[in-house]
Amino acid sequence: MKHKALFKNKEFSPFSNVRKSKLYLSAKQICSILQKNGHESYFVGGAIRDLLIKPNAIPKDIDLTTSATPDDIFRLFQNTQFVGEAFGVSLVKINDMQFELTTFRKEGKYKDRRRPESISIGSFLDDANRRDFTMNCLYFDPIKNKILDPHLGLSDIKNKIIRCVGNANDRLYEDSLRILRMARFSANLHFTISNESLEAAKKQSDGISLLSKERILLEFQKVKLGRFYYFFEALNNILEINKIIFTNIKMEENNDQNLFYKNPLTIGKIKIETPYPFFNFLKVFLFSYNIELNNYQSIMNEIENWPLCNEDKKICLLFLKSITLKTNLSENTDIEVLDFIFFEYLSQINVITNNLSYGVLINLSIFVKDSMLKETLYKMIESNSKENNTKINTSEVIKYVEKENLDKKYISSIIKYLQYINLKKGVIPKVQSVIQFKNQFFKEYFNSLNSNILKQK
Repeated sequence: MKHKALFKNKEFSPFSNVRKSKLYLSAKQICSILQKNGHESYFVGGAIRDLLIKPNAIPKDIDLTTSATPDDIFRLFQNTQFVGEAFGVSLVKINDMQFELTTFRKEGKYKDRRRPESISIGSFLDDANRRDFTMNCLYFDPIKNKILDPHLGLSDIKNKIIRCVGNANDRLYEDSLRILRMARFSANLHFTISNESLEAAKKQSDGISLLSKERILLEFQKVKLGRFYYFFEALNNILEINKIIFTNIKMEENNDQNLFYKNPLTIGKIKIETPYPFFNFLKVFLFSYNIELNNYQSIMNEIENWPLCNEDKKICLLFLKSITLKTNLSENTDIEVLDFIFFEYLSQINVITNNLSYGVLINLSIFVKDSMLKETLYKMIESNSKENNTKINTSEVIKYVEKENLDKKYISSIIKYLQYINLKKGVIPKVQSVIQFKNQFFKEYFNSLNSNILKQK
């Protein structure tokens, strides 16, 4: 923890690079104008928390709060837009920057575990009492360089504890998204959730089923790269994951006797993450629970119902298809056909990730048990780490396909097969010999692709 001296008193000044930043100076200017006109005004929330943890890091944004009413704000700032007038939320533009400025407010009881029955202009303490966690309930006066700490958030930050403001059950009942936020903060900040807040989260976890998929995904996107494993652990300690993500999947927690034995090597691999938030969740989910392979199709079906970006969804589906490939094909399938289809899946992952597939492929190596497939997987990882200048003569492939009067679908398949052999053996075979000796191979390959199980979604 940097800047330990600040915990001895409530005077605080960020490092000079922060104080001189356009963001900080503009936010300070808004506070100055409000205070000169007789209103209280502070920086509030996550920006203060983050500045206390890293005083030299310029925040992404700064939220402001004030005793001034929306009408007062409108009079004082020309470029003001009300985005939630009923909630006292204004957007103030200054120095080509935009800030969210919220009037102190008091909230009534929550009627639907999301919105309060009533909202009214309140006092400083009313505003502080409605906030989620003590570490976010800090008010910084940039004019006096003083922090107001009504719920002992400074102490909790110093001790790396996440604690709800006031009654934890009330705070988490009011908005179940706070449970996900709690797990995310725990992972991102390396903080521990207080016992009372953890017990309240378990009690109120049923409310997460009321959240939209979009709001849940937004929390996934905010988990820092490299911290998803810990986010999953924190969330898994609160609730049954499948109840909010894969509601129709039967599962039991992995232990030493289960399929994917946890050891330092596999845990190290699963912690390697990707830019795809839902995939990061999926692979830890599969690692943490023993799920029968016949349930993987149900998982694929449920993934289709999530509003994921195309890349994230495709990576998830290819990952699952790669794991279940051997199970889904007939036992009589030629082993080279099996391996070639697996190679195709890996190649598709490469294309989707713009050849930055290392994390996905390393994660996949935990789940693929067949020795031939595993060899292909590691060769692909090795190949991706090297500059590969090998090129396939596509015009030659087209010429021979036309000469033999083959269907045009053979063109792309033969090109991929040449790439496959080059990966496996380091040489590119002659196109003519492939067409001559692999006729039965391609027939079986096309039959496998036409099966209902392997058809692309």
